[in-house]
Amino acid sequence: MGNGSITRSQVWIIIPAHNEAQYLGRFLTKLHQVSTRTVVVDDGSSDDSWRIANNLNRHNLRHCVNLGKGAALKTGAEYAFGQLGAKAVVFMDSDDQHDPADLDKFFYQLKQGYQVVLGVRDLNNTMPAGRRWGNTIISLAVRGLFGVYLPDILCGYKAVTRAAYQRLKWRACHYDVELELAVRLATSDLSYTTVNVNTIYHDLDRGMTSLDAMRVLFNLLGWRLVV
Repeated sequence: MGNGSITRSQVWIIIPAHNEAQYLGRFLTKLHQVSTRTVVVDDGSSDDSWRIANNLNRHNLRHCVNLGKGAALKTGAEYAFGQLGAKAVVFMDSDDQHDPADLDKFFYQLKQGYQVVLGVRDLNNTMPAGRRWGNTIISLAVRGLFGVYLPDILCGYKAVTRAAYQRLKWRACHYDVELELAVRLATSDLSYTTVNVNTIYHDLDRGMTSLDAMRVLFNLLGWRLVV
């Protein structure tokens, strides 16, 4: 392992947002109680997300058109590592489903020297059934094709160091970014660990569904051929 003792002041939070005006303000207010080192990437929103971000947050970036979650994460990470001097970043969703109180778990594991920290939700009790099964199928498929079992691949709550980001840098622009990150991690020698995270589901019809999960499964065979 070994990150050169990353401190929490060297970790920035990357928040992709697309039409999240309903939740973004509440989420940022809670998040800033834990960390104000936050970068919001408005991914071509047509609602008030950009205005809310500018009212509450200092570092905000904007895509003129919607490019997808993967693109927003990359925009935020490049800015944090390139302009803010971050040694690590934590990715969090902007829909108030990730609990900022769990950030201390990520900070701790980064300080311990892990290069990647993966958030893992309670798949048995809190996750809607369709998402739970889709998530489990993807994890089993990755293990079958790449020999590594990564729980809750579709969870967007994760941390990567600067060095890990350079090796994991993805091409996916949309929700399949989570799958590509898992494949790249499974085929690397990067040190990683998992932490349990709380999740609140506000809208069961939003985010990645079981159908989305099934679609990204088709990409696995392509990845197996090129990785």
